[in-house]
Amino acid sequence: MQPEDFQRNFPPRQNGRVYLLYEIRRRRRAIQRNWYSNNREQHAEINFLENHFNNRPRTPCSITWFISSSPCGNCCRRILEFLRSHPNVTLDIYAAKLFRHFDIRNRRGLRSLMMNGVAIRIMNLEDYRYCWRNFVAHQPGEDGYWPQNVTLYFILNSIELLHIFLDLPPFLAN
Repeated sequence: MQPEDFQRNFPPRQNGRVYLLYEIRRRRRAIQRNWYSNNREQHAEINFLENHFNNRPRTPCSITWFISSSPCGNCCRRILEFLRSHPNVTLDIYAAKLFRHFDIRNRRGLRSLMMNGVAIRIMNLEDYRYCWRNFVAHQPGEDGYWPQNVTLYFILNSIELLHIFLDLPPFLAN
């Protein structure tokens, strides 16, 4: 992906287009990396599920998503359907920020993913660096990128995610 797209859409304090960077690890094979984004018809998560795994063999693999915003409630439901139909697939999600964390449907969806074995975390500084090095087509000498105040937003979003998992009222103000 282009550096401007990453810098514009992955900061934890602002909204933009949703990008999903993914890695797929299969036994004894190299890591496959690429990305999807949302479009007018569907969210980035559904683009991945329908376009990448449509008609693919059900071989065991581990998928990691680095996503600019956590999945909405409807996408969480579709992710669970996918995982139930692909029992040999595991999924880890690293989100730069939480999507509409006050919406009860989104909170229930994230909690349901967690309760069904999906690891969900908020991206920290090392995750941003990893994405920059492995997914962004940066120029030589532009080896590092991190958004401003990432530690503060990491802490606040992590506390809110914990509240979601524990079914507690929202922590962050709207």
